[in-house]
Amino acid sequence: MSKITRREFLRVTAATAAGAFLAACGAKATTAPEVEGEAPAEGETAPEVAEVERPKTFPLGDVPRNKTLIYYNNTPCAGNMNPLASGWTHQNGNAILLEYPAFYSVMADKEIMWQAESYKFNEDATEVTVVFRKGIKWSDGTPFTAGDVAWSMDLHKRVAGLNRGGTVAAEMEAVEAVDDTTLKVTLNQTDWRFFSKSMSARYDLGDYYTNFAPQVWKDVPEDQLTAFKVFDVAKGWPITTSAYGASESTETNTKYDLRPTWWAVETGLVEKEPAPWRILQLPFTNDTTAAQLLINKEIDHPLDLRPLVVGNILNQAEHLTTYTGRKPPYGYLDWWPISVQCCTMKPPFDNPKVRWAVAYAINQQQVLDIAWFGAGTVANSPFPNYPKLLGYLNDIKDLTDKYNVLEYSVTKCAELMTEAGCTKNADGFWAMADGTVVDGDLYAGVPLFGDLAPVVAEQLRIAGFKSEHKAPPDVWAAKVDGRASLFLFGHGGATYDPLDTFNLYKSVPLPMGEQDWSNITRWQNADFLALLQEMTNTAMDDPKMKELFRSMMEIWYTELPDVPLVQWYHRIPVNTWYWDNWPNEENPYINTALWHQTMLVVVMGLKATNNA
Repeated sequence: MSKITRREFLRVTAATAAGAFLAACGAKATTAPEVEGEAPAEGETAPEVAEVERPKTFPLGDVPRNKTLIYYNNTPCAGNMNPLASGWTHQNGNAILLEYPAFYSVMADKEIMWQAESYKFNEDATEVTVVFRKGIKWSDGTPFTAGDVAWSMDLHKRVAGLNRGGTVAAEMEAVEAVDDTTLKVTLNQTDWRFFSKSMSARYDLGDYYTNFAPQVWKDVPEDQLTAFKVFDVAKGWPITTSAYGASESTETNTKYDLRPTWWAVETGLVEKEPAPWRILQLPFTNDTTAAQLLINKEIDHPLDLRPLVVGNILNQAEHLTTYTGRKPPYGYLDWWPISVQCCTMKPPFDNPKVRWAVAYAINQQQVLDIAWFGAGTVANSPFPNYPKLLGYLNDIKDLTDKYNVLEYSVTKCAELMTEAGCTKNADGFWAMADGTVVDGDLYAGVPLFGDLAPVVAEQLRIAGFKSEHKAPPDVWAAKVDGRASLFLFGHGGATYDPLDTFNLYKSVPLPMGEQDWSNITRWQNADFLALLQEMTNTAMDDPKMKELFRSMMEIWYTELPDVPLVQWYHRIPVNTWYWDNWPNEENPYINTALWHQTMLVVVMGLKATNNA
């Protein structure tokens, strides 16, 4: 890549982006395979089909398109329904099988009590008592009890390394089913957030303890727990408390059909079962194919797509919408604000002055305008701009003014690099004292970061860093094993208070060369960790939280382990032809992503249009 001036960069990238947008808006989608029936032309009224009663069988057999929710997601689980198996993830469509004591809607700031009707901590939060609802049943008709949850939590405590077992293994001292509906969990430390983080689902967070039926699992040897696939349609496996069961599972699709009965309807918790009779998960291939299938009404919900793609298809199909309707940013604020992350164990990025130099080299608003056509928000912290978190951030405006990560200054960048002992070589790139050129390559996977990364890399290059966007096949591993000095990544942390984000910097870094997903920047600071421990022992509604937050953020901004870039949005176009009442900014009952553990809440909110 040849070196260009900043003025040339602005002119060329702006023209290229505008041209790409105009070309995309004028493009026609290629023809996708036809679906059964003939849809009316755009703008016409769809013929309504009379409501029919669902057969009370499992599996359901043939299901009409307008009773099928088609979900274009990650690779299907292919017959593996075991949450303990290596590589298993609820993101592969399995989230519809997961029910929890509670769900939390960040968008509505609402705790939705589900399997549990209440919970209560003792005075120092070393004990929590959870009362479950009466009448919950497993899908085989067996009563669901607090004893089932106790059995599963004890299993996760005894057997090391089970998925989603870290909190129980580290914090739980004992668990007891006081009776069929009452569970008492004794902790070995104060944790006011235990229920929220371990027994409640929000976004991608939440443990799986309530989803193991002892009548199936109790006879599985402990050394075979991770190998047991627990999928057998004839046996009704997996047995869950969900409204849905898996009726087919291959490498090309997974079908989840409504069960004949569901405890939530039988107990009166909800009025009726979810509207979709079947959820069909198909494997996601790419944004272009997703766009074509959405336009042709062949799918209802894809993975999140890039802003340019979303703007294009909204212009072509009136039956599509997003969380913000037909206007930017075309989605909802996710819990994953993106930063330029630094490997703080690699020279010269082990020096905070160099990390601040990177910050001055980046113009966040320009990145947003070019890569996302302005459809988004810049970030000046590692936190998503949720109301509760903004309450903290607004209280430290003096700090965010003092440590202004949004200031763009190539001059200040150069001053700090010089102070750090770096000089520019004959090619105009920053080099360390021994002559080694500073590794400014930016690792970022595509298509997820394919729009942001080239712009950031060019800004770094303009500031004197030898930088190109890198996306090797193992780009995600490269980000966390120390190969990448700089990389794009999100903060999967805070939603209702700052602690979860601060915990991303908690663990002792692994040796270079090993994948360290728990502390991807490998940054540690003793004073920060001491304050973090104090915050861990502080209740979420304690005024002391904001005092601790200020002290910790001053350390964070001074050290700057990563450079805030943009708030992340889930831009998920959804098909309203067959399903209506998707979550949106006017009805934010939950976030829209079906690959999150709150999938059931989304599906329960959908209404069938009965369009043909």
